Amino acid sequence: MGRTGPALAASLAVILVATAACTEVRAAEPFPEVTDVTPAPRSHRWAYVSMVAGVGLVGASFVVSRRADDTYRDYLAATEPHTIGRLYDRAVLQDRIASSSLLTGEALFALGVYLRFIRHPAPSSSRTGLLLTPSSCALSLRF
Repeated sequence: MGRTGPALAASLAVILVATAACTEVRAAEPFPEVTDVTPAPRSHRWAYVSMVAGVGLVGASFVVSRRADDTYRDYLAATEPHTIGRLYDRAVLQDRIASSSLLTGEALFALGVYLRFIRHPAPSSSRTGLLLTPSSCALSLRF
């Protein structure tokens, strides 16, 4: 039993060497060349314009709100009836302008973020592609 181990190892070595010597050596085939199609760069001008306009409107809403507060303080301090009505109406108008400016600015900023970072326009090329070469066949489906 002690002689079977070396005999088995020798016979396996002979088989492996004979098999390696008899196999046909193939030259390495070059890798197929895959072209990387990069889409044309898209302009994000409208996204940036929307974000800047939104930030501007939000900033303007704070200025108008401060003016509305000042006008309301003047209304509280006024003593003449026609001045009281005029100052109150002006304070309400400025407050509504500030609120609408704030909401519109936030909506424009959110639109700009959507246009720039979330929305991915559909590729201009076809959604299906078929590549046929003598050595390969590929089908591409994009959703």
